[in-house]
Amino acid sequence: MAHCRKTQLSVLLNNFCNLKCKYCFVGRENLTKKLEIELDFAKRGILDFFNSYSSREIRFFAAGEPTLSFKRMQEISNWVKHVDGGDCSFELQTNGYFSRNIANWIGSNIDICWISCDGMPDVQNYYRPTKTGKSTSEIIERNIKFLASQSIVLGCRATISACNVSRQVEMINYFHQLGVRVVMSDPLFIPISNNLSDSKDKIDLMNYAKNFLEARRHAEEIGIFYGSIFTVNFDEKTNLFCRACVPYPHLLPDGYVSCCDMATSGSDQKMSDLVYGKYEANSDTIIYDQNKIKQIQNRTAQNMPFCHGCEVLYNCAGACLGEALNETGSIFGIKPQVCDAIKYLAKNMPLNTEIYPFLHP
Repeated sequence: MAHCRKTQLSVLLNNFCNLKCKYCFVGRENLTKKLEIELDFAKRGILDFFNSYSSREIRFFAAGEPTLSFKRMQEISNWVKHVDGGDCSFELQTNGYFSRNIANWIGSNIDICWISCDGMPDVQNYYRPTKTGKSTSEIIERNIKFLASQSIVLGCRATISACNVSRQVEMINYFHQLGVRVVMSDPLFIPISNNLSDSKDKIDLMNYAKNFLEARRHAEEIGIFYGSIFTVNFDEKTNLFCRACVPYPHLLPDGYVSCCDMATSGSDQKMSDLVYGKYEANSDTIIYDQNKIKQIQNRTAQNMPFCHGCEVLYNCAGACLGEALNETGSIFGIKPQVCDAIKYLAKNMPLNTEIYPFLHP
């Protein structure tokens, strides 16, 4: 089922970061206490996942930057290899701002690595500086080049904003010269804090779609797979937008379980509809809310009230439920500008002709 093929458990290692991104989707003001996931909770969540699903895929992610919890990531991966006999595959989504030592470990222990990078140095350094305001592009370029030379799948995920929406072809060429062969992009969306740092950062999504289409065609010519959060289900029909609708678990650093990258804390009431489990340390048990699970599972193409009759419904399935909840207050809500962009892309791209070799992080 298209993007739902990504049958994995996500471990959100922490909520602290080494960068100060201008558009942080979490909203830094929502993070009031420095947290790192407890090892016992991670083990219990992984065992529950292995007992419930045949998948042996684990993804390291964070509400901050996962490599800042490098020792915890090593502990978890080493334990999983011992428990599962080395059959598990690991994915990492990182900002790429880490040491050579960590880069070496990733190259030897991670199967799929996604580096969040917005492309050319002037864009990257503007939107994604360090916490002290320093540039990040030099170190990230170094790590991208190194990991592109290793025997892993390396992809880059770019946030598209006013600074690079019309420079997507240039961005593809930039990643190409670094050795990257897979690029995904997401247009800037409203952070959970409901406050974009600068109104000029916002973009028209149809402008994004038109420039994406041009860049995608160019990427094909030079051997790069270029995808978008809007096109993840264009390879086959589905009634679920993504793995969040199954739901596949995301273990949060405060001991809760959610279904979505945008729900990073059990205490965030705004995104609480996507949180469906809580760890009880005394009994080493995760308590799952079956009513919440059923509500999430009801988020299917057929049940989207504003999507009836849409010609691309089963290659979209309502788009991102996290963004919908954040911006409309309901997982069944829609963003009309997103609908228009997806319809435009669907008219100008082949649908259901081949299975995509790479899935959005």
